[in-house]
Amino acid sequence: MSQISNLTSPISISKMLAIGIDIGGTRTKIGLVDIENGSVIDVLISPTETKDGHWFLANIAMAINTFKTYAERNNKQLIGIGFGIPGFVFENGVVDSTYGFLEFMEDYPLKAIIERQHQLPCKLDNDARVVTLGEALYGEGNGFNRVLVLTLGTGLGLGFTINGKLNEALAYAHMGGNITITSNQIKCYCGKTGCLESLASATGLCNAAERINWRTKYPDIPITAENIFKERNNGNPEAELLVADFIAYLKIGIDTYINLFAPDKIVLGGGVAKGLANDLEKFYSNELLRPYKNYKVSIGVSKLEEQAGILGSAALFFIS
Repeated sequence: MSQISNLTSPISISKMLAIGIDIGGTRTKIGLVDIENGSVIDVLISPTETKDGHWFLANIAMAINTFKTYAERNNKQLIGIGFGIPGFVFENGVVDSTYGFLEFMEDYPLKAIIERQHQLPCKLDNDARVVTLGEALYGEGNGFNRVLVLTLGTGLGLGFTINGKLNEALAYAHMGGNITITSNQIKCYCGKTGCLESLASATGLCNAAERINWRTKYPDIPITAENIFKERNNGNPEAELLVADFIAYLKIGIDTYINLFAPDKIVLGGGVAKGLANDLEKFYSNELLRPYKNYKVSIGVSKLEEQAGILGSAALFFIS
């Protein structure tokens, strides 16, 4: 388990702390959060255990116990543990499914297990939704009434808040990235073809590079979304086409979400978003019919980056 910051550093914090746990595709990020001022005091990171529930719980227990000890020694109130889960979670804290990502977490009573093991309240929600909550309260969405966040990582996650609160109790729309935007034969894991998530995600971009034989043409440049964006910026014409297609697909998705949610702010997060920082003007479509006459939207890239999920998971206790 690796540590990003240092708990011994002098820092001014309030008395109310929470632990936020963001379960990612390769890493699980566990943060100690001051939820009143939206600061991450410390982060511990471990590889995400996807197959063995015992090891998953053991890995996160080390970080939780470290933060509990810190709170006790500094007379701070640790009010709970929040999770961002890549799947659907019921109100009773049972994980319905992670669609095979966490093999052991099917109909899994994670809330009850955590509360029994650590004697602290536990709250769970979908990972993209807690990222949105973090952005709405502490990030690019702060100060906006209606905030839509698209997390562009391995897949495409979607979350929506109104006045700093999740728009509904359960993550019924967490598969919102799986909308059909074009007719092609590219099959998404959801079973559809022409799906936004299969085209406008890091996986989609890398698969597109595979289809043009990137490995053969550029054997010294591994296929990653970051490398493709770098090559685009360096003037590689094939990378330029790949990124142009990516942006065109994402723009169709954004236009669709605008007419569904009428957000005041759209935040692009996840690992791919940084590559789009200089392309934001391409996502505005003033020629299209909008939700109402004077509708305006602002589109930005997350500055919280990986901390958004940690902050949002902890903030599940701030909004209740």
